[in-house]
Parts: sequence; structure tokens; C-alpha cells
Amino acid sequence: MGSARAKGILKKWFNEKGYGFITPGQGSKDVFIHISAFDRNIPRQPKTGDTIFYHVTTDKNGKFKAVDAAIKGAAAVKHSKPSKPKQPFRGRRKSSWKFLVLCSVLLIGAGSMLFNRLQSNGGDISSFMSTSSKGDQSVQYNCSGKTRCSQMSSCEEAKFYINNCPGTKMDGDGDGVPCESQWCN
Repeated sequence: MGSARAKGILKKWFNEKGYGFITPGQGSKDVFIHISAFDRNIPRQPKTGDTIFYHVTTDKNGKFKAVDAAIKGAAAVKHSKPSKPKQPFRGRRKSSWKFLVLCSVLLIGAGSMLFNRLQSNGGDISSFMSTSSKGDQSVQYNCSGKTRCSQMSSCEEAKFYINNCPGTKMDGDGDGVPCESQWCN
């Protein structure tokens, strides 16, 4: 369709059927035109009396028909596709899932360690939660249900139990020093 378009007047238009006839400017035979000859984005339907620019081709029956048509003064309207709403943190979405998975793994791991430690203490939560005034004694000892001096192995252990574990019976005279006759003399 490299040649210039022909110009004519729309003589008849059947809107309900989507076709009509153009009277060419050179006075030759009328040319059939179908709605599909126009750009999809025409701003309005063609109507009788419109000036039409078009190319002529022959159909399979050898009759002339208009193609690549435009209505004078009715430029095609550019319809842009509706844009999707912008997702400002689209890049962060993947990393937030990674962060969530990492946090879940860490939480499960910490919960598992807590459960195992609690199980090793015989289920005594107070022994797990207790801490010593001396930093690393809490690592060496835990409140595992020992309450009497005969169950201790050192003065240090007895002091840990009396300071951190409930229900001990190691300070008979109430002076704060446990197991005075066995370990802490």
C-alpha cells in the first residue's frame, strides 16, 4: 500500500450491517467498504457524507473494495492498555519472603534448643530460667531438683543452688552459707 490513498465521499452507510459504498472523487464506479477497513481505534462510526481516504483492492470475486480507510477529520484515538497498579516494593517482596523464611528457621531452631534443654532438666522451667551471679556457673550447674547438701559435689554447686533454685534445704542456720558442715566450711 505504498501508493497514495484515494479520496471519496461515503454515499451510503448501513451502520447495523457495518458496510457501505464510497463514490470515488474521479467519478468511477462505487467502491464497497466494510467497517473492518477502518482502524480499530476510530473515534466514531462512519456516516453518510463523510470524506473517506482509502486504498482500493479486489476481493476474491474480482469486485473493488476499500481497505486501509480513514475518515477525514476523525483521527484514530490511541488507546493505551490500562496499566497495572505500580507495586513500589516489588523487588523487596522476594527478599521479604526470604527474611520471613530465615526468621522462621531461626525461631524453630531456638524453640528446639529450648525444648531439648528443658527436657534435659526434667521439665523444670525454673532451673532453665535461673542465672548465677557468677557468669559461667549457670553453664556448669542447673536446677535439676537437688535440694540437700548430700546431693552436691562442691561448695560452688551448693552456692549456685541456694542462690538460684527454689526449695533448697542447705542453709540450716539461715546465714546464707549453704552446706557449712560438708562443703563450705
